Amino acid sequence: MGVMTQDTMTRLATRISMPMVGFCLLGLLTDDAVSSSVLIILSTWTGLTMGTLLSPGLRRSRDTIDLVGSLILTCSTGFFASPFVPVLLLVVALSGFRYGARRALRQAFVTTVVIAMAFMMTASESVSVSHFLGSILALSLTLHGLALLGGRLAGRWHDLEEQHDQILWALEEGIVVTDRSGFVIEANPAAKSFLRFPTVKSWEGVALNVLLRRNSDREFMEALTQPADTQRDVQWNGRDGIERSFRIRTTLLESGLLLSVFTDRTAERRAFEAEARLTHLQELDELSLGLAHEIRNPLASLRGAAEELSAGRLSEVQTERMTRIITRESDRLDRTVNNFLDYSARRKTQKSQKVEASKGVNEVIETIRERTDCSDMSICSEIESGLFIQSDRDAWNSIVSNLAINAIEACSGVGVLKISLSQEEKMILLRVSDDGPGMSEAVKKKVFHPFFTTKPREGGLGLAIVRKIVEESGGWIDLETGIDSGTEFTIGIPGIFEEEIFEMKAGQS
Repeated sequence: MGVMTQDTMTRLATRISMPMVGFCLLGLLTDDAVSSSVLIILSTWTGLTMGTLLSPGLRRSRDTIDLVGSLILTCSTGFFASPFVPVLLLVVALSGFRYGARRALRQAFVTTVVIAMAFMMTASESVSVSHFLGSILALSLTLHGLALLGGRLAGRWHDLEEQHDQILWALEEGIVVTDRSGFVIEANPAAKSFLRFPTVKSWEGVALNVLLRRNSDREFMEALTQPADTQRDVQWNGRDGIERSFRIRTTLLESGLLLSVFTDRTAERRAFEAEARLTHLQELDELSLGLAHEIRNPLASLRGAAEELSAGRLSEVQTERMTRIITRESDRLDRTVNNFLDYSARRKTQKSQKVEASKGVNEVIETIRERTDCSDMSICSEIESGLFIQSDRDAWNSIVSNLAINAIEACSGVGVLKISLSQEEKMILLRVSDDGPGMSEAVKKKVFHPFFTTKPREGGLGLAIVRKIVEESGGWIDLETGIDSGTEFTIGIPGIFEEEIFEMKAGQS
């Protein structure tokens, strides 16, 4: 009901605009000049224009009513000297703008003839012919000029509308324009095609909740009717049963209309998912090959030792040696399996858990200083206190420990190890560097691969685990290295700051 009332009031204001201009001109006249006949003419004119809104049969007569009303008003208030001549000129000019120059020129000609005849019938003999001809010629030229101008403006407007439609139809993005009540003002073919509607069917004047009336359409419709500063990704199930992905941006225009621009990202999403699956399969293939290689070597040693023991021909010293081999290789297998399980387990950081990153780094540094293989290492640290991250404490300590141990082993226990922790904007940065031999480009590309190592022992999963934890924490890892130039790992993880810590405590309480 409210929508209909608002629409009716808008159309009513448009319909009675010409007689309202006449009423406004009354304010320029003196009280003596405003006669009852003028008020009757304006009131009748207003009533007839209101009737064009209510009666379908009169709607096409709107311009004729405006022309007749302005003519009667002009002729009854002084003809060429009438204060309502501007209303008459405006009616003819608007007719040219709405319907073209031909119709407006006809109206201008009829208006000139009617005013000339009415003036001749009512004028006194004292009026000179030259004055009459000059006045009627000036009025006629003005009317016909305005008719041509209105027609020309109409042509320009029509050309602009055609260009607008061509641009709108050529866009690959879907465009939907709606009013405040949710009724469609305009929609291009791309929008209809994305939603699997016939492109030839007009949406103009149709409510969005009629087009998108299913329960599964609710999120999509909300994105089209709620303005936002950022783009919004929406998953939508089409009428063909296929799920599609759209990126929608809805903007509130100064006119009060809503402009929604959306693109179909389904193909991009499917390509991304396919790439992710392929990457995962490649990682599994690489992981399985590495695991097979790491298991095969100790198994061969175990089998050889078992065969020697089963033969029963070994001395006591040899038997003890074979026993040590079995123990060592069994431990090696155990470490390999544990590392594999540690890497394969999906370690999800607890977002609500506040971890003091500074404390974790200091604990790892303290532990490293006690290692026997670090006696010749110079450990320099620069740790900014009071820094917190969203993570798991064990996971964070594992990151710092793996990077530090990797640097110590790269330097063979002799060199300089630097560890720093700082804040840059919303990220907490951990830097671990050494002055060791560095890495070649070939090694750098493989350093995060599972079981890859350059050391004369079984391959580990330390750096692979570090990358996995960091990425699952919403962070990133960067490596800078070169031959004989040392190595520096930089890790960025989202931090928790005072206002976020307060919100977390409030939520937990």
